[in-house]
Amino acid sequence: MSDTAKKMDTESTKPVKPAPEAETPEINLDLDASEYYLNRELTWLEFNKRVLHEAADERTPLLERLKFIAIVSANMDEFFMKRLGGLKQQVGAGVTTLTVDGRTPQQQIDESSLVVRDIEVQMRENYLAVTAMLREHDIAILSYDELSKTDRSDLRTYYYENIYPLVTPQSIDPAHPFPFISNLSLNLLVLVRYPGDSNKTSLTRIKVPVGAGIPRFLKLKDRRHYVPLEYVIANNLDMLLPEMEILSCEVFRVTRNANTERSEEHADDLLS
Repeated sequence: MSDTAKKMDTESTKPVKPAPEAETPEINLDLDASEYYLNRELTWLEFNKRVLHEAADERTPLLERLKFIAIVSANMDEFFMKRLGGLKQQVGAGVTTLTVDGRTPQQQIDESSLVVRDIEVQMRENYLAVTAMLREHDIAILSYDELSKTDRSDLRTYYYENIYPLVTPQSIDPAHPFPFISNLSLNLLVLVRYPGDSNKTSLTRIKVPVGAGIPRFLKLKDRRHYVPLEYVIANNLDMLLPEMEILSCEVFRVTRNANTERSEEHADDLLS
């Protein structure tokens, strides 16, 4: 064996010294810092934006896109009933304590309101786009002005025979205070004038009886065309308010605070 080979063989058998361990940098995190946390309400709204994105995605089937818009609408009702309702209670109670993400109840309401406005705009744009494409497949939600005389007559007959007996106008005047409006109910507010007295007017509230077998959208004969029930009632008010002059009619709905859970740990008297 040559001297060079012997030297290489000797070096290969020498123990290899391990490399010195790198020092791990010490990280000091303040786990109470607000920048490490997300806001509960704002992230919930971001989730709904993701659902709305499915409605805007052209790869989603058309009727599924309409369903996603309905899901977002229902979720927004829940958000106002449970989330914002609870925040408004805190503001009313004078709570100014910051959440872990560093926001007061009022700040959460203000920031959430801005996001909600944006979602409402996107939701309406998507709804108009989807319903326009549905018309290309002969599926339409019609206004009352788009109906023919025959369609209007058929709807009036159906309304009179099946829905009219369930509708009760409620007058609003000094003798009849504004009635309680149930949560998420659909209502008409009608301004009427008494016959023979041009100065005497009155407000009337009419609750649209959706549910219990009554559909929100009434289907026309032999077509996939639908008319919202509130349009039918609003355009046949002469049946409910005979001889009265109809000055205006508006549709409204109330979303009530549903954050009314009882704290059983702190209630002194649960019965009361």
